[in-house]
Amino acid sequence: MKSLMYLAAAAWLASAAPPAPKASPAAASPVGPEAVWSPPAEFRGTFDASCAGAGRDMSACFLRAIKKAGASPAAVAFARRLGGQGYLIQFREAGVVDVAYAEYPFRANENRVILLVNGEPPTIDVDDPSRISAKTFAGNAAYAALLRSAPELAIFPGDRSSPRFPRVRTRADGGRSFVVPYALKDGCHACRTLGEAQVGFEFDARGRFESVAIMRVQARSR
Repeated sequence: MKSLMYLAAAAWLASAAPPAPKASPAAASPVGPEAVWSPPAEFRGTFDASCAGAGRDMSACFLRAIKKAGASPAAVAFARRLGGQGYLIQFREAGVVDVAYAEYPFRANENRVILLVNGEPPTIDVDDPSRISAKTFAGNAAYAALLRSAPELAIFPGDRSSPRFPRVRTRADGGRSFVVPYALKDGCHACRTLGEAQVGFEFDARGRFESVAIMRVQARSR
């Protein structure tokens, strides 16, 4: 049964949409602490047994399973916002824009995700490649120096489990900057870390997303 589950989950993830959640009328509803869900100890086994053969319907089966396991309507709605692939494990109020910590239990890597919610747009995945990529760092001298010494330099998520991140800074104009850490590695997820970066997600005072800003890039001492 377990091997069937892994194959089904792999097919599910292979056919899934890109990681950044897309806004929809349902997704635009405000997110709050009532959407947090903690799976019971037996959930994984129950899910394996009931959804192993679901194939491309795995997301719908996941939503049914968490509802049956006691997830609140708000928790199910948030899981639906994540494409039926994850759920909210922690919520942090931060003003107009808040922070949602989500768990994607069937990913091979990066199971924890930080989302900026309740602003405009309603959901931003801080690891969305359309927002964070090598282009984001173009023009940063420290990044350019690292890239010269390591042409395969790649950007990976930093700590996504600690409630210390992102750090929230209030700007002089009333806007907020959500400062998120990233790891700069030598080409692959398992490769050595060559440096760290901090990127600010900038919102105006009304919660409208403006831009990403490179706060710092630092090479790791050898």
